[in-house]
Parts: sequence; C-alpha cells; structure tokens
Amino acid sequence: MYKLILLLFSIPLIIFSEPKEGQDYTIIPEGLIKLDGVTEIFWYGCPACFAYEEILEKISTERPDAQINKIPLFTEPTAKTYYAIELLQLGNAAHLRVFEDWQLKRRQFKTENDIRSFARRHGYDEEGLAKAFNSFSVQIKARNAINLPRRMIDSGIDFSGTPTTVVNGKYLVTRQRDNQKEIEIILYLLDK
Repeated sequence: MYKLILLLFSIPLIIFSEPKEGQDYTIIPEGLIKLDGVTEIFWYGCPACFAYEEILEKISTERPDAQINKIPLFTEPTAKTYYAIELLQLGNAAHLRVFEDWQLKRRQFKTENDIRSFARRHGYDEEGLAKAFNSFSVQIKARNAINLPRRMIDSGIDFSGTPTTVVNGKYLVTRQRDNQKEIEIILYLLDK
C-alpha cells in the first residue's frame, strides 16, 4: 500500500520535469527585447502563428496577470497594420480579425487600401485606421520590429522564424511539438 501511495504522488514529477536551459529555452542578451511577460514574435501570414493564438489564450487563462506582448515581423505593411490597431486600442479582437482575414479568407495587408477595406468590413473607423497606419510613430515601430531578426542573429541567437516566444525579455523558448509542454515551459519561465 505504501508503494502505491508513493507512486501516485510521484506521477506529477514524472509528467512534468523542470525545463532545461539549452534544451527547452536559451538565455538571450539583456536589452534585446525590453518587454516583461510573454512576447510572441509573429507574422500574420504564418499559419503556425495563427494557431499559436490558442497557446497565448491558455497562458492568459492560467495567468491573467501575465502581460502578453506581440512583435510583428517580415513586412512593413503587416507590421504597420498591427501597430495601427494597437495605437487605436482596438484590442485583441481586431488583431484576430486580421489573422482570420489573412489565413481564412486570403486577404493580405500590403497597402493603405487594404487596411481601409479591413476597417469597412469590420466596422472600424476607416479614416482613423488609415491615419494611424501612416503615422510616424507606427512607421518607426514597424521598422524597428522588422529589423528584430537581424538584431537577434547579430547577437548570436538562432532565430528560426515565427512564431517565436520570449519570456520576460530574457528567455527564448524552444518550440515544442506538444503545445501543453510549451505552455508549461512558458509558465515556469514566468516564475523564474
């Protein structure tokens, strides 16, 4: 009986082992990503990034106090789309609508006309969104974001694409085949 009780209490230890540096995550140079919480580096044209929204939602549910940040990559128009939505504080629902338009309806965001069409389709202020899309602050943020992969590589980080997750501006999470394991690693690193 004693052995059975001991076995039952040890099962959680077998299922989740502490994440290992160099295997489950790497430490990145200080100051490269200056954001606390969970930062997803993404691209709207990436199907895996669209699917990754589910992981971020689960993290938000398990840790409502954890800040979720996003850094859009690869093309200036898509980065400007993200930052225009952020500037107008349209929230995650607008961000998800961009993903859905791109991934499910094959609508890309390459020009101001694309962002205007998006605003009309979804009932957002067309002029406001176009103005934000072309604003100086959005242009600067977009340029900084699309240069991030080069800065990461120059810092010796093995940047392999999107989605990429950084926790507390310090830990680069190694992508896992098992979403639950990746969530556990992220939650562990949030507490580290």
